Amino acid sequence: MSNPSMERVLIKGAYILSQDPEVGEFIGDVLVVGDRISNVSRNLVDPDATVINGSGHALLPGFIDTHRHAWQGALRGLDPSWTYAQYRNHVQIGLGPHLDPEDVRIGNLAADLMALEAGVTTVRDESHIMNSPAHADAAIAAHWESGIRSVFAYGWPSTEAESWQFGSVRPHPADIRRIRETVLSDDTARVTLAAMIRGPELSTMEIATQDIRLARDLDLQMSMHVGLGEWGIQQAAIRRLNESGLLQSDMLFIHACTSTDEELRMLAHHGAQVSVASSIEAFMPGLGQPATNRMLAAGLQPSLSLDVETSAAGDLFGAMRAALVYQQLTRAGAGGLMERGLSSLPTFDSRDLLAFATINGARACGIDHKTGSITPGKAADLIMIRLTDTNLQPATDVAATIVTAAHSGNVTYVMVDGNVVKSGGVLLQGHAISELASESRDRIYRRAGLSKPGRHDPAVPFFLKSGN
Repeated sequence: MSNPSMERVLIKGAYILSQDPEVGEFIGDVLVVGDRISNVSRNLVDPDATVINGSGHALLPGFIDTHRHAWQGALRGLDPSWTYAQYRNHVQIGLGPHLDPEDVRIGNLAADLMALEAGVTTVRDESHIMNSPAHADAAIAAHWESGIRSVFAYGWPSTEAESWQFGSVRPHPADIRRIRETVLSDDTARVTLAAMIRGPELSTMEIATQDIRLARDLDLQMSMHVGLGEWGIQQAAIRRLNESGLLQSDMLFIHACTSTDEELRMLAHHGAQVSVASSIEAFMPGLGQPATNRMLAAGLQPSLSLDVETSAAGDLFGAMRAALVYQQLTRAGAGGLMERGLSSLPTFDSRDLLAFATINGARACGIDHKTGSITPGKAADLIMIRLTDTNLQPATDVAATIVTAAHSGNVTYVMVDGNVVKSGGVLLQGHAISELASESRDRIYRRAGLSKPGRHDPAVPFFLKSGN
């Protein structure tokens, strides 16, 4: 997986969707030197470079998932019909206390490899499984091991989960200071640290103030979940932060489904960022609906996220489509509680969605100076999507084709920080993660004393090994 420090790679003849307005969209070449994009142009020549044939492919910056609870990677596909309350009771409260550090490592590794397979080169890991310092170390170790770029957002434990949310008076775990000082002190590294705090919607205002000051004392960007269903309407977290003078540009707000239009304008005024988990928000009653169009109307630049693999596919292709489907339903008059009709709201299209999944995601994570676009000098986080596959032909409009029809199998080449992690459509990882993940899942359920969701023949293994 590792490239020599100055290895040169020249990708030739790809359809480049750069996400950089100064570079543009065209058929051309990209030269990578070491871990950086060196040049983007037509007809590049470098006799010392390894040449990759990009003909018939779209070349994009890697997708950026701005909110994924990666510890649930070995718990994917449990039930897409759960409400938010059912998910929370079964997974976070029911299973969360029973993961040991090795289960967290395996879950994060499974999530990272799924992400890389689907062209997601950066994951902001919202890690609310900090049951002990060893759990934090294991989660971080998996991100280093997988080869993904990660913003590790240190959250709270899933032990005694009820005491950590919805009015909690418990301060953020102090172990985040150890991680900042001794584990993830380098903000230029591939794996960096952020703070996943609860804010005034999930804790008291006093605790939220204390947690925000801790994050700023450690010089960390912070995230918080807001606008969660009826509870979000009652708490008005963004307004309270604004009134207290705490609202600043170092904050990422996740969901904001039931945050008001006025609150969204407050975020834009202070330069804060937002993350839309469109698949989960569309699938999971109790959260509210995607606020993407209202965010645009407020002057925000939405990013996209997966959230939980327990109830939705772990790629951003589905998230892009879910956001688009909800917009179109709303235009047809089927909008949810917060919509006032899209006639007065801006809409988005395929190219906007690709921006949400790339450069907007980089801004949301505070790393747009590093990645998110195919720009000379940025990190070489690149993906290629084969447009000649049957489901994508004839790719009349490349962006629209990707958004409407692409999937993980069309992603043939993935590079993170100059290291090739997928080539020829195959992940270059030697992990037997499927067996590890199924064994971890079974251990967690056994410890929890819970039955696995779904109906299946008990004579057939829950995980079918390849070849069966």
